[in-house]
Amino acid sequence: MPPERTEKLVQRTLDGKVASSSSSKAPSKPSKSKSKSKGPPRVYTDAILTIQPKFADLILKKEKNHEFRKYHLREGVVRLWLYETAPTSALTYIIETGPPKEPGEVQDSTGIGNDDFDAGKKESKFGYPVLGLLRLPKALTVNDMEKFGLATPQGYYYATQSLVDGQPLDSMERVF
Repeated sequence: MPPERTEKLVQRTLDGKVASSSSSKAPSKPSKSKSKSKGPPRVYTDAILTIQPKFADLILKKEKNHEFRKYHLREGVVRLWLYETAPTSALTYIIETGPPKEPGEVQDSTGIGNDDFDAGKKESKFGYPVLGLLRLPKALTVNDMEKFGLATPQGYYYATQSLVDGQPLDSMERVF
């Protein structure tokens, strides 16, 4: 327990001056919001995820039918935009998805990683089913993404309204 402040026990600043002696709290400064509400409007049905090109290729070949993540995205996410890391370094595909599954709920051994996920052997706690796959007409590089108010994703974030409006789904090739 900290000592009570008395006339003999006062707090001093680094230059030796007596710090405020009032017992009432100093007015607090407004705290900076930690939310990411500043910036362009977001679309919470569409999340942008980073993925290694080898895993994007497995999804394309239908060998991987769940995308496993350590985090739970907001309820209502129906599309996962895939940003492939180097050497691709671009947004390339959109996965149509549904509610995430937890270990033990996938129960489909046909997809790569499904059995390990179900057995709890992966660090990931959520498996997003791959229900469909769309290919962007042109892969969006980091420079292209900046035009839509996006930076290179680190993990994930939600799509901007300008990206969703500027890349209409009906302009994309349905892979499956």
